[in-house]
Amino acid sequence: MRCACLRHAALAFQKHARVVRTDKMTKKRLGSPSICSAARAVRMPAVIKPMLATLVDDPFSDPNWIFETKWDGYRAVCFLKNGKARFVSRNQIEMTPQYPELANIGKHVRAKEAILDGEICALDPQGIPRFQMLQRKGAIKRPPIVYFVFDLLYVDGYDLMGCTIVERKAKLAEIIQPANVIKLSEHIEGDGEAFFREIAKFQLEGMMAKRADSKYVQKRSSDWLKIKTVMRQEVVVGGYTEPRGARSYFGSLVCGLYRGDTLHYVGHIGGGFNEKLLASMYKLMQPLKTDKNPFVSVPKTNEPVQWIKPKLVAEVKFSEWTADNHLRHPVFVGLREDKKPKECRFEFESDTDEVVKSTETRRKRR
Repeated sequence: MRCACLRHAALAFQKHARVVRTDKMTKKRLGSPSICSAARAVRMPAVIKPMLATLVDDPFSDPNWIFETKWDGYRAVCFLKNGKARFVSRNQIEMTPQYPELANIGKHVRAKEAILDGEICALDPQGIPRFQMLQRKGAIKRPPIVYFVFDLLYVDGYDLMGCTIVERKAKLAEIIQPANVIKLSEHIEGDGEAFFREIAKFQLEGMMAKRADSKYVQKRSSDWLKIKTVMRQEVVVGGYTEPRGARSYFGSLVCGLYRGDTLHYVGHIGGGFNEKLLASMYKLMQPLKTDKNPFVSVPKTNEPVQWIKPKLVAEVKFSEWTADNHLRHPVFVGLREDKKPKECRFEFESDTDEVVKSTETRRKRR
């Protein structure tokens, strides 16, 4: 892999910030040479609900936080037992059969039992993760598939979720043997702004900020923040318009987001498709056709609409939210098989300074 992004763009910005090599931090950070003091001896959990981050608007620097790449792929929890790997999405969807390339990653993990948290990514020829390339099912030549691991929740009889993120990553670095199919997601301490500039240069999706003393909680938390280089959103497809001119199959996807139990229109997406993608998307939508409008009110569109049952989730990139909560200049990125439609809800950026201050105040009260 030629791209420095595979090591978090570390070589590209060491002059700006110190990259933390967690394997050298173990004895310094952990309560014991192998397991942190907050680790609990328990049986291996059968289900994990991944910790989710809060979306904020701007990068920041803070010595109490660590910063990582936000990988552009499918979030997946990996259950390892006696060398056998099982991958599960954030919605408990079985993902193992889709990625046979990852079947033997247990060879590269020094543990009999472990639960890893990470992102399954497809790499372009320059080694950059590209979400669109994960859509190439049945392709003659698959792109390289890599599991970027950023957390360790359980290992050989011990639950590590009560340990800090820095402690968990130190233990993770002890047991991971990097290979073509599995990489340790490294981080830096403190200088998030310089790191974000390098992330943007590589045209990566964004940056994760994690409070260095944060525990792993199975819900959304402001101890983990996400800052995107480009606005992106998962939306529900509720219909498609008739094509115009030389366009084939359909003109645009009519999409929305849920608020409560009702689907609200946010835009129609016509960009980002080639002829092959138009054909495959059209084929997917045919069994879902219905006469019933799935939106809370009928959207205004330029062409007649064929409604479909709201079963498909698409990821789009866009320039900004409009005043009436519509997507400006949306472009199709790909389908999200790992997301349920009802989970696609309005998510607006929070003010970074306010969230960081609130998190610090809450930590001091503990």
